[in-house]
Amino acid sequence: MFGIRLVAIAAAAVLADQRIEQLERDVARQHREATALRGKTTFERACAACHGTGGRGNGPGAADLDPRPRDLTTSAFRFRSTASGAPPRPEDLERTIRKGLPGSAMPAFDGLLSGGEIAELAAFIDSLRAPTDEEPAVALVIPTIPPTTAASIQEGRSLYTLLECWRCHGMEGDGRGPSAKGLVDDAGRPIRTTDFRHDPLKGGREPADLARSILTGLNGSPMPSYGDALVFAREDYPDPPTLDERIPPDAAAEAVAYVRAAPTREALESLGAEGRAALRDARLQSLAHYLVSLDERRGFWFNVFRQKPEFEPR
Repeated sequence: MFGIRLVAIAAAAVLADQRIEQLERDVARQHREATALRGKTTFERACAACHGTGGRGNGPGAADLDPRPRDLTTSAFRFRSTASGAPPRPEDLERTIRKGLPGSAMPAFDGLLSGGEIAELAAFIDSLRAPTDEEPAVALVIPTIPPTTAASIQEGRSLYTLLECWRCHGMEGDGRGPSAKGLVDDAGRPIRTTDFRHDPLKGGREPADLARSILTGLNGSPMPSYGDALVFAREDYPDPPTLDERIPPDAAAEAVAYVRAAPTREALESLGAEGRAALRDARLQSLAHYLVSLDERRGFWFNVFRQKPEFEPR
């Protein structure tokens, strides 16, 4: 009899825990719904003219904009901290709302909206795509980027060559690589490859911004994630790009030397998961350093007649 009572007590405790968990989920969902509802009012006032009242990128001003406003009901958000193909986290949405997207019609709302309004707006945008009880996607860890050195830039150029970033972005970073023509986004619209020398970068031009885009990829565009591609061994490049006429001889020679110094597959495997992640992060940092080094927006006349929208309040 005593055993039966213990079983009944244990079952009641499990049922109580389940009810408490359900109540907590219900309360959290109701909070998200209330927050999103407040954000809807801000959205209709500040965003619907371009994005449309339903967030599908079809507002009355959308037809005159290039690039077109994002369809917020999909997961094709480019500037995120989540894995390729995954939706953004609330803080990703808030970052874009705060900073805007330089080089596009998306302005920065930092200073125009309060922190609370921005959080509510992000909650509403998130609700357009996901049920209110869906947990946010997991954020990838973006490594801290150390100061740039000549060695890191040189390593970054070798990685840029080996990973064939130049096929779209060009060996000079001018966006005129052999594969640049004919690229389209997920909606079939033509998309222009970024010129790292002169273009404003929508996701930001700081090394950490570039590292995030390299690691996550840009959903809805031809730019994939290079997180896995950065973890390569010497045997993965049996024929380094020494003969391609589009690659300058010095860059090709550097790439060949880099491959020869890379760890073998056996050595790479022996590093373990943490060691391979550290190698990926080190290469990611160098590639980001190299991309930043391509910036030619400097000098007296440039500063007089041009702008750097990533670094200016908008």
